[in-house]
Amino acid sequence: MIGRYMAEVFAWRIHLKFFGPVQDKTGVKETVMSVVEGTTVNDIIGRLQLDSWMGGQLKTAIDGRITGRDETLHDGAELAFLPPVSGG
Repeated sequence: MIGRYMAEVFAWRIHLKFFGPVQDKTGVKETVMSVVEGTTVNDIIGRLQLDSWMGGQLKTAIDGRITGRDETLHDGAELAFLPPVSGG
């Protein structure tokens, strides 16, 4: 019986990329994370404790496309964390 329910839970692997001060905070440029189906960008931001650190100005992209925080990830997704850009 347990095996039947366990077979219904799938872990996805997503690739995370960090840039600028986000890379400095995490200490890595890239990593891989296992997540379950239905995981959102916001779930990952919370898991990595990046939201409060960036003051809500963190941008994200899935597979090169800027996305909102409620966007659901997919198996094999590349999630990039992009800090605000300054200049002038």
